[in-house]
Amino acid sequence: MTIDYIDSRFDTKYLSNFDFMITLGICAKNITSDICINPILDMQTKQYIRYEAGTEEGVAALFLHDFYKNLNLKDYIEALDYGYLTSETNITEEEMQEIKTCFYSHKKPLLLIGDNFYSHQRRKNILNIFSNLAESINIAFLSSDINEIYTIKTRISNIEQISNLPENNGCIVYVDSVLSTQKPFLRFSREFAKAWRINDNDCIEICFDDFKIKAVSLLDSNLSGVIGILSTNENIDCGYRYKRVVINKVS
Repeated sequence: MTIDYIDSRFDTKYLSNFDFMITLGICAKNITSDICINPILDMQTKQYIRYEAGTEEGVAALFLHDFYKNLNLKDYIEALDYGYLTSETNITEEEMQEIKTCFYSHKKPLLLIGDNFYSHQRRKNILNIFSNLAESINIAFLSSDINEIYTIKTRISNIEQISNLPENNGCIVYVDSVLSTQKPFLRFSREFAKAWRINDNDCIEICFDDFKIKAVSLLDSNLSGVIGILSTNENIDCGYRYKRVVINKVS
């Protein structure tokens, strides 16, 4: 998280101050949300809305459009192509309306945002969006080690036009280097297994742009969708954690 945007730091007990919580881009098992908005479909979550990995800037713009209350950004918000944003992020207008209704039906709601948003290549514009939005709703960020909560400085920041949102063609994995594990393993759904032709307990090699990792494949019945989760004890400083990879079986 860029220090220029941090207002205060708290431990996770801070979350008990709120009676309703929406999480954006958070996979942490120690964080229980009322609505989880994330690219990975976890069947154990109470209410789940999936967005396309890589489109975090578009998701931030949707929240600005629907939750910003002041007039400072009126022209900017009216110029947003809402249809394009909902189409490319895969969050529908009806889902945004449901999110808004649930959020405002509580006295102390919170929008908690994960490191997928502030490690994204468009992080500066994303943080500028949320620093403006913090004038209207409660917003906090979860640290990458999931042990701290950051509140964001409220300010009027210049927001750039939303960039062209990426299409997720190819095999995508989420790199989780926080969990302790003796050997790297890739958890995935049946849809992922069918799409990329791997089976439970295969020995595989996961090829990134500039390095490779050998891992064991594990079919997880709690997951759905076509993004795998790579858990490794290696401290991979990969920035944005959703990566396009190639998976090969090894003997």
